[in-house]
Amino acid sequence: MLLCGIIDELNDTARLETPTASPVLSFFFCQATDMRINHATAVLRGLIYLLVKQRLALVSHLREKYEHAGKRLFEDVNAWAALSDILTNMLFDPAMGPTYLMIDVLDECTGNLLQLLDLIVCTSASHVKWIVSSRNWPQIEDQLRTTGHSCSLELNAKSVSAAVNIYIRRKVL
Repeated sequence: MLLCGIIDELNDTARLETPTASPVLSFFFCQATDMRINHATAVLRGLIYLLVKQRLALVSHLREKYEHAGKRLFEDVNAWAALSDILTNMLFDPAMGPTYLMIDVLDECTGNLLQLLDLIVCTSASHVKWIVSSRNWPQIEDQLRTTGHSCSLELNAKSVSAAVNIYIRRKVL
């Protein structure tokens, strides 16, 4: 729910600040019990889909690989490698402006989590911001700590509680 509030707020802020060249916002919600959305390749597919939907010119990065591999690009054992290259190329496309990528419940990504964490760290840049939510798993915390930006919600319980209450009041009223 907290990530939904952040998504709403970023969308609202982007429209108010830069109506003609708004930042790109892409997100994915992991779920460990659903094999379709519990692995890193699914995360990349979802993020890429929303990026292309917002910036149609980015489809050129996808088309180049798709013309070579076809449908297998998204399904075979090399899907992770191909999709991570595509996403990286999209994020560092000269036409890309501010970009926010969000993953909810990262700890429920049960396949290729370490590779996904490496990609997050490698593609973090001044114009690319990753926002992830996760349980406090040392493996995830240690990997993301290298970016220099992290926030433990458990350590900030009062602030989180206040934010959740504000979000609920805003949606209910």
